[in-house]
Amino acid sequence: MLLGHFSHPDGSAHPRTTADFSRLIHLIYEAAVQPAHWSGAVAAVAASVDANKGLLFTPYLGPQDGGLVFPWNISEADMQRWATSYIEHDIWAAAAREHEGWHEGAVYADEDLVPREMLEQSLFFREHLCHIGIGRMCCCNVFDSAPGLPATALSLFRPLTAAPFSRDELAWLRLLVPHLSRALGVMHRLDTTRLQAASLHSALERLSFGVALLNDRREVIRLNEAARAAIARGDGLVVNERRQLDALERPGGAPSLPQWIDAVHEVGLQGQAHFSEGFSVIRSGGPDRRYALQCAPLAASGAWAGQDEAARFVVFITDPGATVVPDADRLKAIYGFTEAQARVARILAGGGSYKSTARELDISQDTVRSHIKEIYAKVRVNRLPDLVRAILSQGLAAV
Repeated sequence: MLLGHFSHPDGSAHPRTTADFSRLIHLIYEAAVQPAHWSGAVAAVAASVDANKGLLFTPYLGPQDGGLVFPWNISEADMQRWATSYIEHDIWAAAAREHEGWHEGAVYADEDLVPREMLEQSLFFREHLCHIGIGRMCCCNVFDSAPGLPATALSLFRPLTAAPFSRDELAWLRLLVPHLSRALGVMHRLDTTRLQAASLHSALERLSFGVALLNDRREVIRLNEAARAAIARGDGLVVNERRQLDALERPGGAPSLPQWIDAVHEVGLQGQAHFSEGFSVIRSGGPDRRYALQCAPLAASGAWAGQDEAARFVVFITDPGATVVPDADRLKAIYGFTEAQARVARILAGGGSYKSTARELDISQDTVRSHIKEIYAKVRVNRLPDLVRAILSQGLAAV
């Protein structure tokens, strides 16, 4: 049975069938049970209307506060830039809020909300959208905010040069929105913690540098793709028989990697120096090759929790030879930092502690803490691991 057709930019018609609809519904409800599958569901829905990017998210609530962000084909750096610098300039979101027909289940295309000429002249388009290949959009109102159900939207995108989303495509999406709302409603009501964690883990998978989450026994409970690749190389970093991060080679007299992580555990959340001076893992292939590790303790609850057990430590793994922390001018442009704030943020993202940052900048640790408080507000985070993730995502950090 045909449920309609749509025209691709090349003018060809593609029919939609009940089988297509059934497949998408299956993916959506599968994601309700396995939250890590939401990005795949977003990709499938986007592909069904020939969109090249997609985003299922809570516009006014970040993952750290119980919200969700599941993008497809949008980089973590671009997500961070939108959330910190352009969310207040998002004229599509502003127009949707003011649209008299904006209610749960509503689906609108970009020009239903903002004329094309106005979009092209906007700061949002000129400084952000045009640089990431977005100019066409359709937005689905999944939840319009209800008790326990934060406002949630599904946005699908195309380049500005592509054909606009058709009435048939919008009608197709209206058939899918009720199923999205039911699936997400179940997740929010019954398993908010897993949904929140899955959203963060989706972000971790998009990072080019390694991230390892450890439990209270310092055992590895999750590695992102970049960290898994570093372990698979077998050239210096391993997960030992006790499920702990370890190094294949250790200089004489130096502490082992597990001992170093234990030392971070002893400092704890109240120790202020969330990152030590870092740990260097010697790699095979030359004396100058190494992995640089940073470790920070995490609160017992929050967005960094594991799906099966709580994450109490996060370890960032980078290759210093492939890592470039964004310069001060870039951080000032993206986040609105002062020169002093940019310098503090760069040192912390590069592995510095509060103490070493104060020493390098010849300021007191109290001044560092004062800068950090203002930096957190500008980046919209409240923990050092979240700050480092945001800063490194804007640079060229890799492993």
